[in-house]
Amino acid sequence: MTATRPATEWLTWGVQARVVVTEPDALASAASLVRGYLTAADAATNRDRPDSEIRKFDSQAVSPDGVSVTPMFAHFLADALAVARLTDGRINPTAGSPDPHSWWQIRLHDGRVHTPDGSTLDLSATARASSADHCAASTSQLLGCGVLVALGGDIAVSGPPPEDGWQIQVQDLPGDPTCQVALTSDGGVATASTVKPLHRESSATSMWRTVSVIADSCAKAAAVSRAGAAMGGSAIDWLHQLAVPARLVDQEFRVTVLGGWPDE
Repeated sequence: MTATRPATEWLTWGVQARVVVTEPDALASAASLVRGYLTAADAATNRDRPDSEIRKFDSQAVSPDGVSVTPMFAHFLADALAVARLTDGRINPTAGSPDPHSWWQIRLHDGRVHTPDGSTLDLSATARASSADHCAASTSQLLGCGVLVALGGDIAVSGPPPEDGWQIQVQDLPGDPTCQVALTSDGGVATASTVKPLHRESSATSMWRTVSVIADSCAKAAAVSRAGAAMGGSAIDWLHQLAVPARLVDQEFRVTVLGGWPDE
């Protein structure tokens, strides 16, 4: 993924987590900070945990004054609502509700959340990329060095970059088309994959094998890549409108680049 620099990795949330820093002495502290944040994020957003904040949120009665939530939960919900607006609801936090489009009625203000009757929140589509952004930014600020945080295909960078930039290899599976990109400012890159058997739940074959996007945040890159991967041929015009650097690989391994994606 990157040139040889101080790095550590472990498995979490079903993916490989990787932390890279520009200062060797900061690696242990950076890894500890990221691990701590991911533990707290899981406790806030994991619907599979009966003790999670999101499950407790579901159990509370709807009130005219809304439901009080922690700052971390509010942060994740705000990111999810921003993603819903960006993707015209293709990715949203009420996708599992009887009315999957009820997200637009959610109100978040002063640490209180107002949701429409019958809606169920699910932050799983956005929590991982949002966590990568926060971990990279907060760790860089606390330690005063450049930080890269990768959670599977969701990668965020923050702080002073290495001299040659953050060198990131964009590839899905061994043998797939690959390229190297350099990130030189805060932001992120994400790759959405539709390749079986990695996605056994999908019965349809997508036009795109992978869609990769570079953006000013990992949350934005991940949202656009995932929405684009599900859109078929219409993804080209949509990505053009968003003016984000994107790289699409179809099922025949043909590569299409848009929006100033770095030369391969």
